[in-house]
Amino acid sequence: MKKTLLVMSVILLIVFVGFAATPIKIGVVGPFEQEAGTWIRYGALYATEAINDAGGILGRPIELLFEDDGVSAEKLKSAISKLVLRDKVDFLLGGYSSGSVLGAMNDLPRYRKIWLGTGAASPDVIKIIENDYDNYRYYFRVGTLDSTKQAVSIGNFIAYDLAPRFELTKVGIITLDWTYSRDIAETAAAICEEAGLEIVFRSYFSEGTTDFAPIFTRAVQAGAQIIIDAIVTDDGIQFVKQWFDVKPNFAIVGAVGPALKPEFYDQTNGKAVYETSAYPNGGPANLTSKTMDFYKTFEERYGIAPGFAAFSTHDALYVLKGALEKVGNTTDTEAIIKALEETDFPGGDNNTTTTTPIKFTKYHDLEFGGDYAQGILFQWQLNDGVPEWIAVYPQQFKTGDWQKPEWVEF
Repeated sequence: MKKTLLVMSVILLIVFVGFAATPIKIGVVGPFEQEAGTWIRYGALYATEAINDAGGILGRPIELLFEDDGVSAEKLKSAISKLVLRDKVDFLLGGYSSGSVLGAMNDLPRYRKIWLGTGAASPDVIKIIENDYDNYRYYFRVGTLDSTKQAVSIGNFIAYDLAPRFELTKVGIITLDWTYSRDIAETAAAICEEAGLEIVFRSYFSEGTTDFAPIFTRAVQAGAQIIIDAIVTDDGIQFVKQWFDVKPNFAIVGAVGPALKPEFYDQTNGKAVYETSAYPNGGPANLTSKTMDFYKTFEERYGIAPGFAAFSTHDALYVLKGALEKVGNTTDTEAIIKALEETDFPGGDNNTTTTTPIKFTKYHDLEFGGDYAQGILFQWQLNDGVPEWIAVYPQQFKTGDWQKPEWVEF
């Protein structure tokens, strides 16, 4: 039954007594049979409920209409077509897979609907806008953080925080042999090299690898003190468990996808301790005055922690609200685009609107660094016997200090 409802374009109408105005119809697209789609769905519901409870946008309630994209460019194109042509939505929200979004963007010049993106991390998404702004200016990447920017956060943390603090000189790479993962690892490694560190080891393993011990041995023999990892699949669970069991003489820092959820500690049987990964512009840290409350309330309300697409989906609705209220209507697309381009919600306690820092570049990417979007480095720690997920970088968003694995000597 659940699958049937998802496939048949469930229309969710949020109705509150006292609204007489025509709803603002927002089409939400995502892989709703997958975890990422659940984040998008709940992020949209969370923000919509709060906005409607407070009187809506310009006195109009938000109406959400969901269409599953099936993690396919063709299905996403079909979903958007239904929302725009049949359901007459005012705006589009969501999208997760870079490949799907890149394919579906081809229809933007025809539909001319503002699309607030919440997933696709490929740099190519923004390159499309850069190369043809007039036709593709309708897309704004509210999330996630560009994959290369995630790598910059990892590289900067190793090169300019850990290396000087612990007098590190040698770095290695152990990563999944996927283009996305290799790009993250190599970009981070290049930053380390520019800072004077030596890359002494590289290993790219296949999906489904179960025995990492031989790779660890070779990395130790090469003298690596820090290993950059980028593992977006569940292979990261086995990787971290074996790292803890083998206890090679190096720390691991990078982007292990499964590690960015509370259940990772249990999935590794408590062996996640000391693992460190970058979270793309989100997570349980004091990014703004709303972040921690959102994280806690979301978890209580829906029974799962908000993944990164939940943050961006929630915030996208507030970004849109701000732009519409600035313009004073919801029909002048060009004026709304200009207002969105002027969005400015920095990090810190003064931001009481969004859960993450948001400002757009000229071509509608997230402004990176400083008071704006960041790859927040989190480390799993065991403090007084209690597992905790601690933000350790950058400085302004820290909730604790990075801990060197107890068995590592450097």
